[in-house]
Amino acid sequence: MAVNKPARNLPVFAQWALTRRIPCAGLAVLMYGSVLAFVGTPLSLPLLVLHLLTPVLFALIALGGGFSFAMQVAAIAALVITLIVSGELAPGLMLLILYAALPALAATTLNNEGGMSKSGLNLAIGLLAAMLAVLISGAIANGGTVMDFVQQMLSPLFEATRKEGMDAAMLERIQTMTALIFPGLTALCLWLVWWGNVMLARNIAIHFGFYRGDKQAVSDFRLPRKVAYVFVLLMATTAFASGTVQYLATNASLLIGGLLAAQGLGVAHTWLYAKRLQIAAMVMYVMLLIQPVMILPFAIIGLFDIWFDYRRNIMPADGGK
Repeated sequence: MAVNKPARNLPVFAQWALTRRIPCAGLAVLMYGSVLAFVGTPLSLPLLVLHLLTPVLFALIALGGGFSFAMQVAAIAALVITLIVSGELAPGLMLLILYAALPALAATTLNNEGGMSKSGLNLAIGLLAAMLAVLISGAIANGGTVMDFVQQMLSPLFEATRKEGMDAAMLERIQTMTALIFPGLTALCLWLVWWGNVMLARNIAIHFGFYRGDKQAVSDFRLPRKVAYVFVLLMATTAFASGTVQYLATNASLLIGGLLAAQGLGVAHTWLYAKRLQIAAMVMYVMLLIQPVMILPFAIIGLFDIWFDYRRNIMPADGGK
């Protein structure tokens, strides 16, 4: 049996910065806002990585100081960002809700029983609610349908291609197909990055000895049965409804289908490692990167795993030790 390594202490500067509101807020502003100042420069890519790691900071703050403390830091950082952009509310609200509240909530959920899976589900619910709020409010503001609003947002991305002389009919079909699934895929990609940030924060907290929550492996991710019923209902709505209801149901089902695929990947990962086929597991992940459409069978496995719990029979009685 492996011996647990002794936890290390945080560096003195990190202890000082992460336990005080103003330094925490300053670090959040630096991580979130620096990419905007260097758009189009060689620094834009590394700063984008730093920007996408902002949820790690708020998850760490929530794990160490609680949700309330994390939101106080977020409120200060959001106010500073709003002042920097001359009073425009959107960037500050995005920082407060998307980059701070959702990862902090997911991090605090880790303290509950089965918290690892619950944190992923809570994060997905938050992102789904944010997606629906943006789509519906944008459609109301523009006076059109939700899909019209999405197509309007995407039109600048296709403008350059249109100027290059690409066939107009083909470009229109591509733009329409992209708009059909863009919100759901965006929410799913955000969930993957954001939950990865929360799991990274958990690993850092474990390493430095201030984590007291659920330590289940990510491959143990599992969803409650009600998620399967919601997914089936959404798929039925996608098949039989029309208009805005169908559009919203389609994109919501994409997000939930991604969660089911994550559970299916957990089943496959556990089975391959139980059979000592680690190389096959690596090949599986590489193939998914090359051919993302191969995720569909894993979504089906994840859906059925909710009822049949395949991992219960895969793992040996001694836990593999």
